[in-house]
Amino acid sequence: MVAQASTASERGTEARPSLFMEQRAGLEFMQLMTSPVYYGWGVARGAGAPVMVIPGFMGSDRYLTVLRGWLRRTGYHPHRSGIWLMAGSPYDLMARIIARAEEIHTLEGRRIKVIGHSMGGIMARILARLRPDMIEQVITLGSPLSEYPRQAAHPMVQVAAEFVVRDRSIPLEMERGLMGLLADPLPADVRMTAIYTKQDPIVDWRACIDPDPRAESIEVCGTHTGLSWNSQVYRHLGELLAA
Repeated sequence: MVAQASTASERGTEARPSLFMEQRAGLEFMQLMTSPVYYGWGVARGAGAPVMVIPGFMGSDRYLTVLRGWLRRTGYHPHRSGIWLMAGSPYDLMARIIARAEEIHTLEGRRIKVIGHSMGGIMARILARLRPDMIEQVITLGSPLSEYPRQAAHPMVQVAAEFVVRDRSIPLEMERGLMGLLADPLPADVRMTAIYTKQDPIVDWRACIDPDPRAESIEVCGTHTGLSWNSQVYRHLGELLAA
């Protein structure tokens, strides 16, 4: 499902969902535990393809254990990102992710599929832009990929990010230059899919649409946090990864 651009009037009246609704993420987790897709029923097998999973802002590999376990059960080789906390200098984070991708690429002897949740999706797309020789496919979950609207994240998240995800030893223009790579189209042989939810109070869903017209965008129902254990997301992942 490809999202349609909102009109100016729609953008002016559409309110951001309440942060209170993020509490439903726990319910999404319970729904996943009782869903056939979680047990791999009806999910195409992965034939051992390597998949690196990257966490979101202030997250670590630990909360993505459920997703990696599901990938393993459905026939993939899941890999941690090696990020123990998604915070600090974007340049340092990106360097660590590139180094980890190089390790996996060497180990597996083939290009990698990458799934990134929230900020992890930003890093995944930049990784594919910088090293398309290593990356075969990128799937983002609730990741702000475009500059529209300018204030994509919730104000509270923006304030936190200003203090936590910054390298004050380099000019702000250089940091913005790294993020500017998001606007660059990916090579034709790198498949890109952005999964988003309009119930997302953390990131404006319109910013989650990849600016590359060749990219696919898929809407699901759920919370921002819960995208990493949403049964609809898992069903789509099964189809996308095996395509």
